[in-house]
Amino acid sequence: MKMAKSTVVIRQSLLQRQCRRHIAGSSSSRTSTSPQRRNAAATASATATCLKPFNEIPGPMALPMLRHSAHILPKIGNFHHTVGLDVLENLRKKYGDLVRLSKATRTRPVLYVFHPEMMREVYESGQTEPPHFDRSPLCHHRKGVGSLCPMHKILCCSDETKAVWSGLRLLLQEEAILKNYDAAFDDIATDVTRRLEELRCKGNVLNEELETEIYRWALETVGMMLFGIRLGCLDARTKSGADLSPTEEPVEGLSPAERLVRCSRQISEGAFLVRSEETLKTESQTFNDALKSFDRHLSLTEHFLIKAIHTMTSCITRPEQVLLDKLRPLERRLLPLASDMLLAAVDPLAQTALTMFYQLSIHAAHQQRAHDEVLWCSASRAAGAAPPAAPARHSVPAASPAPPAPQYVSACARETLRLQPPTGGVVRRSVDSLVLDGFEIPAGVDIVLAHGLTSKEEKQWGRAKAFVPERWCDDGWQPLKASRAHHLASMPFGEKCPGTGISIKMLTSLAARITERYRIEWHGPAPALTLHGVNKIQRPYYFVLQNAS
Repeated sequence: MKMAKSTVVIRQSLLQRQCRRHIAGSSSSRTSTSPQRRNAAATASATATCLKPFNEIPGPMALPMLRHSAHILPKIGNFHHTVGLDVLENLRKKYGDLVRLSKATRTRPVLYVFHPEMMREVYESGQTEPPHFDRSPLCHHRKGVGSLCPMHKILCCSDETKAVWSGLRLLLQEEAILKNYDAAFDDIATDVTRRLEELRCKGNVLNEELETEIYRWALETVGMMLFGIRLGCLDARTKSGADLSPTEEPVEGLSPAERLVRCSRQISEGAFLVRSEETLKTESQTFNDALKSFDRHLSLTEHFLIKAIHTMTSCITRPEQVLLDKLRPLERRLLPLASDMLLAAVDPLAQTALTMFYQLSIHAAHQQRAHDEVLWCSASRAAGAAPPAAPARHSVPAASPAPPAPQYVSACARETLRLQPPTGGVVRRSVDSLVLDGFEIPAGVDIVLAHGLTSKEEKQWGRAKAFVPERWCDDGWQPLKASRAHHLASMPFGEKCPGTGISIKMLTSLAARITERYRIEWHGPAPALTLHGVNKIQRPYYFVLQNAS
């Protein structure tokens, strides 16, 4: 399949990277008469000789049959009292910044990296790539559809896939493009705020449909970014009764947007994107349910993509359709790209929004400051005054007609992503040998870059486990400022995620509209954190939406 000209240019400009791998060269005085060359070759040879083998990297011992699972068994395991990221924290304390698991899976070892500078070396080595899980239901579905749908062949060409994603990442880093979404994101946030008000029960308690409503907001917002149109996920009536779950309504009476909401929730609740014993067994019910869900998801994505393209051809392109217009040369090959982005973005965005609500609810002073700033910005705009200078780092000023985005709210969103990132780390697989901290890492090792730990490392951040949005502000206290930390210490979505920047804008628009009119409170015990596809606070939720004073 031929690639679009723009895609080829992007691939040529972005994928040619310098290899940072330490390569041992041969040294021979017979082939060089230059003392400098002889010394350089001798140094390289000595460096290669001094490299330590991979199996000398410290780590817990793998036992027969149980492998490393024995270390987390109740009562007898070294880490039986910890779960999730706490296990990795204990591994780092005991073994250091590099930890090797020799038999983490049946086929390959795993290396955990806990230092941001080592993470940089891995990213820039050019010897790693994201792992491909051929037995997963999503990969199986893609292969099955690819023979019937030409647009899926792009997924079989790794170079072209990398080029397209790299181009998308560059587009979503341009402030001129991001500004086009300000008004649309604000309208969506206004709609979901109204719906949350309707969800309130006795005592202003938000009922159990809160999570579904946040998923509706996430789908509508990501859909606006991709297609430049409203999907209609917020058009359905709100569920004021606890017995009116959308999963119980008949499919025949649902709109395409409602079916997309249901499908996305099923994929999230079933953890169909997570590698597990059930999702890797082709004969299991979970595997077959995942295939059906992915098929429905693809069909619904195609529906909205065709609708968006038809809208562009029948009228003047709106500002929020700038991204779709840039990607139009891909034509129908946009379908797998759009489906992937909806699958990858909606669940982390929704769960991060709920986590942000929780952080604001237990930090009343920060929430009050955000509320005051929202009102100040609205009053300033109504009076015709210019918005205040943006104090948050890397912030994007809002464009008319949307009200200026309060930058302290943006700082609250950034601090939420730092403190409780949706993912604990990024997995890269070595395709060739490389050197890391004096150790030779062979090909075929799964390297886990634990950004979820470095984002809470005390020496990087200071008061690392406290919610301090001021660290992202120019007027914050210097010892706690985020600029002091390594630039890879906090990577909530990984280094190469194209939506890292625009996700801050999405969360900011939602929090600004909520805090403008309401005060979020949490009336209950502290929630447990669980890993179910992404890091999330565990239900039940005890949110109370009080009117702002």
